[in-house]
Order: sequence, then C-alpha cells, then structure tokens
Amino acid sequence: MMKTRAFRYLWVGQALANGGDVLFIVAVIAAVFNITESALMMSIIPVVITFSRFISSVIAPLILDRFHLKNLLFYSQCFKTALLVVLSLLLFLNTENLLAVFLLVCCVAFLDGWALPARNAFVPSIVRREDLMGANGFLSTVDQAVQFSAWAFGGMLVAFAGVEWTLVLTSFLFLASSLMMYSLPMNSGGIPMKQEKELSFAAKMAEGWGDIWRSSRLTNIFFIYAIESAATVVWIAAILYIYVDQQLGRGEEWWGFINGAFFIGLIAAGVLLLKTHRFFSGNVYRWLPAALLFTSMATLFFGLTSIALLSLVFSVVFGFFDGMKVILLQTAVQHSVSPERLGKVFAAQGAVTTLIFGLFSLGAGFFTEKFGIELVFIVSAILLLLAVIPAVRLKGN
Repeated sequence: MMKTRAFRYLWVGQALANGGDVLFIVAVIAAVFNITESALMMSIIPVVITFSRFISSVIAPLILDRFHLKNLLFYSQCFKTALLVVLSLLLFLNTENLLAVFLLVCCVAFLDGWALPARNAFVPSIVRREDLMGANGFLSTVDQAVQFSAWAFGGMLVAFAGVEWTLVLTSFLFLASSLMMYSLPMNSGGIPMKQEKELSFAAKMAEGWGDIWRSSRLTNIFFIYAIESAATVVWIAAILYIYVDQQLGRGEEWWGFINGAFFIGLIAAGVLLLKTHRFFSGNVYRWLPAALLFTSMATLFFGLTSIALLSLVFSVVFGFFDGMKVILLQTAVQHSVSPERLGKVFAAQGAVTTLIFGLFSLGAGFFTEKFGIELVFIVSAILLLLAVIPAVRLKGN
C-alpha cells in the first residue's frame, strides 16, 4: 500500500512543502535582519509562528468539519503559494514594511496549523492498518532528510541568490506541492462526518478534546505529548548555542555538528521502523516506555558531559529514540481513533504541543541564565522520565 500512487503523491507533496517551509523561514529571518539589523526582531519570528500555529490548531475542527482532508491540504498549499508571491514582490520592490512581513509570516504559519493534522489523519485512509507504522516511519524519514538538507542549502541559497529569489524558488516548491495534493484521491476516510444536529462553534472545537478525555488510552498519550513538549525545549537553537559555548567551550560550528548528529538519529529511527514496521506495530506500547527512558538518559548525559565528541554520540542517541517515540505515538493515535475524527484529535494534539513548547521556550532562556545549563538539562531528563508513567499505563488500556 505504501507503493500506491496516492501515497506517492502525499509524500512527494509533503517533502516539497517541508523543504519550502524551511527555505521560507531562512529567507524571512534574513529579510528581517536586512531591514532591522536587530537580533531581537529576528527572535520574534519563532514566537509569531508558534502563536499562529496554536490559533490555527484551536480552530482547525471548524475547518475539518467543512472540507475533505484532501481539499484542506490542497488549499493550504495554494494559499501559501499566493502569500509567498506577495512577499517576494514586496521585497523585489524594496518595500521595507516590517509589519507586512510579519503579517505574511503569521498567515503562512496559520495555514500550517491545520495542514499537518490533515496529513496525519489522511494517511490511514490510503494505507492499510498493518502498514501504518511503516508509512509513518517513511514519512518521518523523508521529513527529517528534507529539513536537514533544506537548512544546509537554505543559508547558501540566501547568500548567493538573495532573499527575493529564495522566496521565488520557495513559491515554486509550494506550487508543485499544491499539484501533488490536488492529485490525491477523495477517499471516504477524509470526508467530514455528518452530524445528526448542528453543533455550536464551541462544541465543534471541543470534539477532539472530548474524544481524548473519553478514552483513557488517548488521555495517557496526550499526557506524554504535553510532558515531552515541555522537556524538549532544551534542544532549541538558543539553548544549544549556550551549551556549546559554556559547556563544551567550542565554536559555533559545533552547534551545526550537534544538529547534524540529532538529524542522523531521527533519520535512522525512521529507516528502522520502516524496515521492521511489522514487528514494532504489534509492540507499540511495549517500546514506547523504552524510547522515553532512553531519551531521558541521553538528555541527562548530553547535558552533563563537557566532552565534545561524546555530546555528538548522545545527540545521535537522543535523536534516534526521539524519532522512534514520535512515530510510535503517532501510530498509537491512528490506531485509537476512527478516521472521521482523527483530524480533530491531531488538531488538539497540535494545539497542546505548540502552546506548551512555545511557553516553555520563552522561559527556557531565563531559566538557563538563572540556574545554569546543566540544571536545565537535568530538569528536562526528569520530565522525560515522568512521561514513562503514562506510557506504562498504556499497556493496560
């Protein structure tokens, strides 16, 4: 089933979109710096993106009720293409309007807020249940490989071609992704459920949350999502930059090495679960606590070591088990919810993880300055260890 034309359209389209997303962020950061020459204004961009995605995730159930998942994927990419064209024109015309730039960034991030839940919910409608683990592993591998390549390529592209032409290339990537999404089939699993009576806006937005609280399995899964979202803020660029400088005493290039090692671990996890998905599919709830335990240990050892080479080893280990955890959790959700309601549950998950990650990211820098880099990683390791408790409970559900 993973070799079908529908699945090929989905993964190619998402690969193009993910590559475009990274190039877009790189170009926007460069554009804002060119306009303001302010590091503070650059740091506002992730906050704007996080806030926009959170709002989008909250209202996503209203949109999922009205459109087929395929159409959501298609229209989100079409609108992103149009927004990129507008932004490119503004920069080509030397219109240094910072408010317009941030508004366009906000709109692109808003569209992403329902695109990812729609993709994750669409997968079970084109892949057999026994192949879901393999499909998720494959999509994760492609996502990470594309993002890793795009971050490396994006900086060089902006340096040699400029911000404007980088955005033009990104527009073409989004346009190609739109064509892939348009080619997806109108599977029954992606059609919104018909309600016996019309629900209020508040009731529609709460549907995904209702599914979560009515199912002890989903409740435990979302406790894991919440805890690990708070814990993994230590791996954001700002904290790693301080870690490299203070803990390792190395230059900026080691920030890149650590990120590269992390992505290698993520890709390795995706490849492993793709190749052995039949084995892991029957043992999702047995391997999930182990994956969380190893991410906790890797985080602790990474934060305490001052040996640069060991930091790369622990980064690979963390990336591997973190990638495994993400795929296992995603597959567990897909197995636990009917296809018609899956999009709303993933939207709720997106709202939880985005909000918690955003809030804890804002506090991580202050906490690091106040208490030191080692204690930040120790707290993160403890949180990941606590996430093992709801993971163990899943075995009995």
